Amino acid sequence: MAIKLGKYSFTGPFASIDEIKDRSGVYAIVCKVDTEYFLLDVGESLKLRTRIENHDKKDCWVKNCKGKLTIYAHYTPFLKQQGRIFIEQELRELFQPDCKADKKIGFPEVHI
Repeated sequence: MAIKLGKYSFTGPFASIDEIKDRSGVYAIVCKVDTEYFLLDVGESLKLRTRIENHDKKDCWVKNCKGKLTIYAHYTPFLKQQGRIFIEQELRELFQPDCKADKKIGFPEVHI
């Protein structure tokens, strides 16, 4: 299964960090409460699993999610950091995540 954020398809949900590949890409931290989705954070990294495991906002994600905390990944094997940053900035501008589950975002689910 996947979700679409902006014009990008993200695979997931991953409930465990062990399921995330340590490859380049963009991640989305999503809190799912019943049928509602809240985008808590979005970011990019050359090594997604390592970045998420050591993220300074991890405690904030856990504290503010009153449902199921999940991770989605958009792997970018052919993009350099500049391309990943572009995607991250585009999604930040579109969704304005602030690590709080107070902005409901309608994510159309895409079945792959």
